[in-house]
Amino acid sequence: MIEYKAYHKRSLGKPKKRSHAARKKGKEKENKPRSPRISLRQALPAAAVLLAVILVTAAGAAVYSWLGHSRLFTVTDIDLNKCAYVTREEVSGMLSGMPQGNIWTLSSQDIGRRMQSHPWVRSVAVRKVFPDRLVVRIDERRPAAMVNLDALYYVDDNGKIFKRLTSYDPKGFPIITGFSQTDLKANDAVTGKNLRRTLELLRMAGSGVLRENISEVNYDAQEGYTLVTRDTGVQLKIGTMEFPEAMQRIEEAMPKLSSLGQTRGIVDLKTAGRIFVRSGE
Repeated sequence: MIEYKAYHKRSLGKPKKRSHAARKKGKEKENKPRSPRISLRQALPAAAVLLAVILVTAAGAAVYSWLGHSRLFTVTDIDLNKCAYVTREEVSGMLSGMPQGNIWTLSSQDIGRRMQSHPWVRSVAVRKVFPDRLVVRIDERRPAAMVNLDALYYVDDNGKIFKRLTSYDPKGFPIITGFSQTDLKANDAVTGKNLRRTLELLRMAGSGVLRENISEVNYDAQEGYTLVTRDTGVQLKIGTMEFPEAMQRIEEAMPKLSSLGQTRGIVDLKTAGRIFVRSGE
């Protein structure tokens, strides 16, 4: 009887409590979010969009390939502005050297760079007009004079030496002498400045009494400038004086020389108010 009571006393006692750590672990397990599962219905729209992008890209590539090889877009017309020195045949020849003649594949920038290699082209603008036309606008260089180096070369009004003359090129321009080929090719700053000043002198003299009557301008670092007339070959030495003053002395001297019948020789105008004339060297 004593054993029975002791047994029941133990079995009817208070239940054992779970530890705090175990309760916390179970709670965290209950609160842990479940990984979302993507259903087939949710994946179908994304797959459809991806497939559409692939099909559109492939179709676009196929269309571009067809456009790039279609004869319908082969350049057949070149709209070129009127030029004095650049011909339509030369422009067509430059385009024929391009890898492809299809307007879709031709690059306006590449065409422009190729045309810039032409000596007469100062600047160029190229525009494509579909399906088969190119609009080309060229700004040509204008020779201001010829410079005598190892041969005659054209020089423009900015002092740019851009073309060696051939037997077919016009030669009715004043000749600039006194500059060495070595200095000009070396792009010497002082030489370039003196060449531009010589061109400035030509512009000023060409607008006065010597209009269209200058055959040569000689530059000497020590002696200065000498202008040679085209009609009689009179040498007008103006030295290193300022150009406006030189033009005024020439304007005053030319009528006097004409009245004296002085059509040859050397005329020294470097002294104010005096004209010294001597026979040619």
